[in-house]
Amino acid sequence: MISLSDKAGFLIVANFIKYAVGFVLPMVLVRLLSQSEYGTYQQMILISTAVIGILSLGLPTSVYYFFNLPPPGRTPALIVQTSLLLAIAGVVATAAVYFGATPLADSMNNPSMAGLLKIYALSIVFMIASEHSVHFMIAQNRYHLAVGFETAETFVRVLVLLAPLWLGYGFAGLIAGIVLYAVARFVVRTAYLFGSGGISFAGWSGFLFPVEQLVYSVPIALVSLTMLIGNTFNRGILASSFTPEHYAIYSVGALEIPLDVIFQASVANVLRASLPPLVRDGNLAEVVRIVREAVRKLSIIVLPSFIFLLGHAHQFITLMFTNHYEQSVPVFQIYLWLVPLHMFMLSPIPQIFGKTRLNLYIVLAMTAVLLLLSYALLKWVGFYGPALAVVASQYFGVAVYFFFVLRLTHTTLRRLLPLPGMLRVVAASLGALVITRIVADPTTSALLNFILAAGVFSAVFFLLAALIGVFTPDDRRLIRRWISKVLPACMG
Repeated sequence: MISLSDKAGFLIVANFIKYAVGFVLPMVLVRLLSQSEYGTYQQMILISTAVIGILSLGLPTSVYYFFNLPPPGRTPALIVQTSLLLAIAGVVATAAVYFGATPLADSMNNPSMAGLLKIYALSIVFMIASEHSVHFMIAQNRYHLAVGFETAETFVRVLVLLAPLWLGYGFAGLIAGIVLYAVARFVVRTAYLFGSGGISFAGWSGFLFPVEQLVYSVPIALVSLTMLIGNTFNRGILASSFTPEHYAIYSVGALEIPLDVIFQASVANVLRASLPPLVRDGNLAEVVRIVREAVRKLSIIVLPSFIFLLGHAHQFITLMFTNHYEQSVPVFQIYLWLVPLHMFMLSPIPQIFGKTRLNLYIVLAMTAVLLLLSYALLKWVGFYGPALAVVASQYFGVAVYFFFVLRLTHTTLRRLLPLPGMLRVVAASLGALVITRIVADPTTSALLNFILAAGVFSAVFFLLAALIGVFTPDDRRLIRRWISKVLPACMG
């Protein structure tokens, strides 16, 4: 039986690989494309990310909730109706981008993008129509397969994107490669879902429940739409109030540290897949125990990362973006206060109770706070106002989530959060930071100094954490298991 920690570990590995490739790929593309072409590529990615996030209608996430619901004949129906609903949504999304290509291009001050955007739009239907396959693998407890699919797809995507450029087909070839990749992804994922999942589809039509699934999933899609509106307004109000140079400084400072994407999202998907049966059985004490343990383990990753980056923010920003962006450091330090929130497992809880509207209401309230604070703080504080508004609205949202999560699980904050363990992690992190500051900048190389600081911080943190009891016997067994998995793979 695979533990929940191991299940999360598999997804963390996949997300880490995807993020690492996503971090390196732009560095390659900027060297193969002109500045105008790379800007156009990023604008297309922005459009597709927004469209896919909204018009997937929250259906992939709904798989976790409905997969184990009785009767057994519902599972084949769930696969078929989810596939059909996503295919229809994909057609709508592609049509919207295809026929809206010219207005979209004009709104982005890039009229020449319209023709290529129409070709790029063809990829969207295939991306949306295959968006749910990995979620079914996770719901079926096939974590190895899910990680294998996502890792293989990541490398295939890079190859398909770069091959046309290396072969001399230029930017148009890259766009064609994106469409080709989307088609291949759809074919392979669909073939697995319907041909290799070990599920019989006999009589599936008698168990369809599309209205019930959409009632659950549409609020999730509206959450994405609401967040998109809030983030767009927040950045738009700053862009309209300051020069492009100021906006560039802000954008660099607003750099996202992807601990939520790599760690929190992985754990959240495991909880979405594992906790609904416990809720249906009324075993809320076990739900609370699992969430508490997830927060404790995430805190060991999130809190040291936050404290290290906060203490070395200037070193990090100037190393990554040169001294020209030294003014971005205060913005970066403000945004860093979002990082501690990445250890909390809150948004999946209403979903496992089937109350997705609660997520929507909370996000609507957060967005309203963000809109009001962005405008007010821009007037009162100036340049740093929108950054402060983002952080304040997120903390407000977390506070509201806690209120409802405690009510749903019939528990207290003390039982839900491992506060003593979190404090021990903070103590070990602060001790490690003090040591790195004492031995700061031992060489003339900024890169080497940062690497040394990270190495010293990690070594001191683990030493102090071991001494003050941060790690449990289960943590040590988990670390040994993953070392035994990773080392042979690296050496092989």
